Amino acid sequence: MSGSEELPERVPYVLEYQGRTVVLGEPFHLAELDRMLKRSNVATTTTVSATGGVQPDGVLLNSVSVDLTTDKFWEAVQASAFDDAVWPTDDSPIVVPEPPRWLATARCWEFEPAAPIMPAVQTSTVPEPGGWLYRPSFGGADTSWSGGSVGLFQLMDQETFWVLASAEELEETRLLCLDLARYRRGFGEMGTCFDEFERPGSLRLPLVCREVLEDELIARSVDIEPRFWPRSD
Repeated sequence: MSGSEELPERVPYVLEYQGRTVVLGEPFHLAELDRMLKRSNVATTTTVSATGGVQPDGVLLNSVSVDLTTDKFWEAVQASAFDDAVWPTDDSPIVVPEPPRWLATARCWEFEPAAPIMPAVQTSTVPEPGGWLYRPSFGGADTSWSGGSVGLFQLMDQETFWVLASAEELEETRLLCLDLARYRRGFGEMGTCFDEFERPGSLRLPLVCREVLEDELIARSVDIEPRFWPRSD
């Protein structure tokens, strides 16, 4: 696994679910994104850290969401970049404004309810299809192969979580989980979500695998971004 002493640059995770876009990532990135969208009169919904409380400046934001598809979301981001631009007052060349690099290089996924799920082992069963697949980022860029951290996100229910990462890191994490399935509980129930080109887009795992996978990735110097619901117990 491609861990190193120098952590990769973190970029947001842009997720579309049923026509709504949710952005997860670093709190200071989310605060800036929230400001950008509101300045362009785009209504946002935010969540805050369960441990940090509410801060007026938004530095502890957990997510920013909008009632827009990812295509419309990127249009709003582009419009905000124009609103923030400082235009020259002389004959200097005019440069088309773009969003900050950390946002323009964000990785994107869309939940596809019909996407097939392949079980880790033949004896395991995955009850139904549906998972997260890569989608183009800003300007139609394919950022699925870019770096960044490995996201461990509890998104859909109380029993499972998803692994979202670059294609290279996702494949290495999948192989790690297959190895762990030989002797650790729950990993044999892993499901891999594939697109129409048989390219993996995400991994689905039982919640019982969370702590083991976190420990294994950290031991390999892999930067992880865990987002889990508060424990019910």
